[in-house]
Amino acid sequence: MKNTKYTLNLVEQHTVTDNPVKISKQKQLFEWVTWKHAGQLIKQTNEPYTNHLIAVAKLAGPFVELGYEIGLCHDLLEDTDTTDTGLKEALLNIGYTDAEAGLITRGVVELTDVYTKTSYPDLSKKERKERESKRLLSISPAAQTVKYADLIYNINWVLKYDRKDAYRYLEKKQRLLADLTRGNDTLRQQALKAIFLGLKIAVNKS
Repeated sequence: MKNTKYTLNLVEQHTVTDNPVKISKQKQLFEWVTWKHAGQLIKQTNEPYTNHLIAVAKLAGPFVELGYEIGLCHDLLEDTDTTDTGLKEALLNIGYTDAEAGLITRGVVELTDVYTKTSYPDLSKKERKERESKRLLSISPAAQTVKYADLIYNINWVLKYDRKDAYRYLEKKQRLLADLTRGNDTLRQQALKAIFLGLKIAVNKS
C-alpha cells in the first residue's frame, strides 16, 4: 500500500490584531469557549476540540470583521449547552459592544445546523444535508467566510483520518463551494485549492 504524504500547507499564519484591548478580549473569549467545550476532543485524535476552533478562527480572522470571534464560537450552539442569548451575554460581559456581540452571535447562529435529526426526524440524512447546503447559500458574507475556514480545516482532517471517504466528501464540498460565493473570495479560493489538491491525494490513496 502506497502512502501519499499528507501535506496541504495552504494558509499562512496571521496575527489577528496588534490592539492590546482586542487581544485581551479575544483571550478572555478563548478561555470561556475552552471552558464551554471542556472534555471534547477532535474526532479520532487526543487533541482538545479547541484546537479546531482556534484554527478556524485564525484562518477567518484576517479576512472578515470579527471572523476570529465567529470562528472561535462557531460550534458552541451545536456542541455545548450554550444558547444564542447566553453567547451574547458572555460577549457583552467580556467587553464587546452590543453591535459586535450581535454580529458575532448572528454569525454563530447562521453556522449552526438547522436541519438536524432531532428537529426533522421524518427527513432522511440525505434530505437534511441537501436542505442544510441550500440554507448555507443565504447566510451572511461573514458567516460564509468562516464556513470556508471550517471547510479548509475539515478537508485536512478528512485527508488525514478518513481517507477512504475523502473523495466523495471533497466532491460534495466542491459542489457546495461552487454556489457558496458571498464570502471573502481569497479564502474561498484557498478552500477550492484545498479541494483540488485533496482530490489528487485521494485518487492516489493506494
